[in-house]
Amino acid sequence: MPKPWLALLGSVWLGACVIVPGRGAPSQYALDSLSNTCLRDPKYCATLAGREIPSGPVQTVGSAVASGAAVLRVLTETTRKELSEELERCANLARSEVLLRYPTQFKDPSPSDAECKQWTEDRKGRRVTWAMRLGTEMHTVALDCATDILNRVRRGGFSLDPCYRYDKKTGKTTFVSCEEVKDLLERGCGDELVGTLRPDVVLHSGNPLDIQAVFDFKFPCVNDNKEAPRWRDYPDTSPHHGCNQGQVYTDALKVEPVLIFPRWGVLP
Repeated sequence: MPKPWLALLGSVWLGACVIVPGRGAPSQYALDSLSNTCLRDPKYCATLAGREIPSGPVQTVGSAVASGAAVLRVLTETTRKELSEELERCANLARSEVLLRYPTQFKDPSPSDAECKQWTEDRKGRRVTWAMRLGTEMHTVALDCATDILNRVRRGGFSLDPCYRYDKKTGKTTFVSCEEVKDLLERGCGDELVGTLRPDVVLHSGNPLDIQAVFDFKFPCVNDNKEAPRWRDYPDTSPHHGCNQGQVYTDALKVEPVLIFPRWGVLP
């Protein structure tokens, strides 16, 4: 019986990336994921849907508390709005920049559903669909863009791609360091990460559990603008089955998360 890797990837969806095929998931998102490959070969899970595990001890950028008042401890509505607009720009930039890398690969400027399902190799020589490859590359560009913005405006008090473990029974949320994540995956103990949450951008007071705002990028392969994007439902194999990603983020992180899609912008 296969290990429940889908639940692990279900915690990441298309943030970078990926959407795990689940109930109610539109077909244009279904293959924008590493989950199917991960089910067959756990080494792909180490990318955590396009996010390679760093070699350093933490996966946060700017999470250490800066001295004095350098860390923005109170996130005003004005600041939140401005950051949302900047991150929306990052999402649009990521989609445009990545698609421009492949001017002759697709029939039109954007790939069709059939083209998204075609197989290719990523930059590490791994066999992936174009949906997976594009989603991974777009997510990387978006996070690089977000890093530049947040380093400029916050000088600390944020984390990119942090990992949280949430116990629905007790309501307790704990922070999981990148060192622990990397160690578990390298030892083949990824099952211990089942159900963990991996939001893309978390703003906090300097303590990654004192959260002020959560943002998550989504990059569907087919961007046809016919159906408003929404939070993904967790699949049957996830401990969070019966909820969507936004609901679980709200319960676990105690803030209402913000969804960011290229072309659509910021959505609740």
